[in-house]
Amino acid sequence: MSADYWPYQEVAERVAVEAGVLLKDAYGRVAAREKRPGDLVTDADLASQHLIAERLQAAFPDHTLLAEEEGVGPDPSCPYRWVVDPLDGTINFAHGFPFWCVSIALEHEGRLVVGVVHNPLSGETFSASAGLGATRDGQPLRVSAAVRLGACLIATAIPTDFPESAEVQMAYFRRFSTGTHSVRRTGSSALNLALLASGGFDVCYATFMNPWDAAAGVVLVREAGGVVTGLSGGPYDLYGEEILATNGHVHTEALAALGEARKDGSAR
Repeated sequence: MSADYWPYQEVAERVAVEAGVLLKDAYGRVAAREKRPGDLVTDADLASQHLIAERLQAAFPDHTLLAEEEGVGPDPSCPYRWVVDPLDGTINFAHGFPFWCVSIALEHEGRLVVGVVHNPLSGETFSASAGLGATRDGQPLRVSAAVRLGACLIATAIPTDFPESAEVQMAYFRRFSTGTHSVRRTGSSALNLALLASGGFDVCYATFMNPWDAAAGVVLVREAGGVVTGLSGGPYDLYGEEILATNGHVHTEALAALGEARKDGSAR
């Protein structure tokens, strides 16, 4: 049954690469504007989404689309839903910081089954579908072998505006910055998760994540042997806000660290 998702994965790969060409051509040549404080959009975001939507609609006219820009929404009656970030890392893109990507995922009857993350600058395409494993440019991926938090490199996605949760956010950051190989706040959650799937990161966490930020990366991590849950260890909810993704070996220790930090942050 899992092999049935390969045709969707193949189309997603092709479309992500095509959108990446568009974005790479626009890189450094487009101006950004604020949707709200700390949240940017460019004409490149919109052009990439239009391209992706057109290609997916042409290939799968009965599917629906949930995407970041322009309020494109899903049809609850359709079992197939594409979850798309046409440019993950817009702030990086706008500032000329080379860490951004295209993210395309497919949800079937509430289950994430295809994930593709394409990095236009490196040319790398991370790709996976349920039951078929994860690859980078066609080569199999596996999460890292780290077995203790002290040996881990950690990625996070801290919101740009978080005054109400500042103490807890800083408590998480302090805890994971202490006695580990450090924490990175990169500005692209999709690439964070793709790198976790390929062994570059060992842990990724976030307190606020949109569905399109995480969907493709979650498939990659799971298919590469990792584990994805909420921050308290409950089942991961794509339409919730929290995520903890790890190589699996350090998941219990990471959950314990988050719990300790949560208590510390709440007590301040």
